[in-house]
Amino acid sequence: MGKRRISKIFTLAIVLIMTLEVTACTIKNTSSTALSTTTFQVSSTTSISPPGSTSTTITTATTGTTAGLDKIQHFVFIMQENRSFDSYFGTYPGANGIRPGISFVDPYDGTTVTPYHDTNDINLGGPHGWDNAQADINNGKMDGFLSQAYKGLNANGTTVTPSNSPGHNPKDVMGYHDYSEIPNYWNYAREYVLQDAMFESVASYSLPAHLYMLAAQSGGYTGYKQTQPSTYNFPEITELLTSGKIDWKYYVTSGTLPDTEDDHVVGSQSQEQQDPDKYTFWNPLPAFPKVQNDPTQRSRLQGTSQFYIDAADGNLPQVSWIIPDSSVSEHPPAGVKEGMAYVTGLINTIMEGPDWNSTAIFVSWDDWGGFYDHVAPPKVDQYGLGIRVPGLIISPYAKENYIDHNTYSFESWLKIVEERFDVNPMTARDTNASDMLSAFDFTQKPRLPYILQPNGDAAYPAPLQKISH
Repeated sequence: MGKRRISKIFTLAIVLIMTLEVTACTIKNTSSTALSTTTFQVSSTTSISPPGSTSTTITTATTGTTAGLDKIQHFVFIMQENRSFDSYFGTYPGANGIRPGISFVDPYDGTTVTPYHDTNDINLGGPHGWDNAQADINNGKMDGFLSQAYKGLNANGTTVTPSNSPGHNPKDVMGYHDYSEIPNYWNYAREYVLQDAMFESVASYSLPAHLYMLAAQSGGYTGYKQTQPSTYNFPEITELLTSGKIDWKYYVTSGTLPDTEDDHVVGSQSQEQQDPDKYTFWNPLPAFPKVQNDPTQRSRLQGTSQFYIDAADGNLPQVSWIIPDSSVSEHPPAGVKEGMAYVTGLINTIMEGPDWNSTAIFVSWDDWGGFYDHVAPPKVDQYGLGIRVPGLIISPYAKENYIDHNTYSFESWLKIVEERFDVNPMTARDTNASDMLSAFDFTQKPRLPYILQPNGDAAYPAPLQKISH
């Protein structure tokens, strides 16, 4: 038995022991619906279940074999903002979409609101903190979205005044978009892989979501009645990649932050600038000492302008993440078409570059943004999973016109990287996550690039490619 295999078995044993302990993360109840902690350590899963958690059957897709995965030399993770699965793909053919007969009473005017096709580019959305997630889920009833929408705040802290104008109507949390507004996303789903059981890792907002994306935990931080930590002392994936000499970069798009720093504020954009070297909700890496204190690792935090150069020159790192600024984030009030155009531009740059034949692109949205979704999240521990978000996989080895119904979360992104580069998992979350290999067919010849116009000129449905083996 090789040393790496022994190391992995030992790590799994440690994770199992951690799973049985509840003392690794200090948890303090501040109210009947609150979780609070000021200790940010390696977090273990426990049997404690916060209000609003629901339990469903989880269908996993860990294949037991990684044969062919070595054909992928570059993993690119594009994380957008604030859209539920139903708000983007709720009417996509064959997906687990919006059910007929859904309606809710509007608490403001008493009217009945059903899911409707929202043709507006700009939406309002709803508050999307821990408390809002619990209310939206409502013990699995998934009926709190509209009432929570009216609790959204303006930037000055006052309650939003309802309006029927685009971008100001709380009812739009019940709206959905389709190929008319986001044709490129629907065509990517048709040409490649759509995941209709991708869940946010934690039932909360952007910072904990991005921590799970990088570390398979948030150290117990949910943001609810908690002080934002200034530093983290648990492992994250770039530390492990670096130790194994795996090249990585974290690209941050220049501009203003994708959201304000209050997850209850809706319809307002932050005026604060972001840059790759700055700790934000969307870029927590500078708060990890092994990145912060190492100039070599800190230099891997770069602007998205460098991504375009790296992709065009055939210098994509082995693992990379791309974070938007507010204007292209799709976080309301940013437009959905502008975000789609930006993502399309990123994908086109990879497809037109020399690394396409060895790349896998993963696209998701960091939280639900207050928008309606009908699927109750599975309960894996006291923090999640959170509300369902869209997931796309685009690769020359991705299956064509395939809807993946297996259950995933952001730890699944970690899982496939860990398997590909023989990196040990960090927590029970990434240890037990599904690895997304069911989305790939490594027996097929690399597919030709599928270039789309960023403005979405290509009609849906686009013709399918011819696949050869």
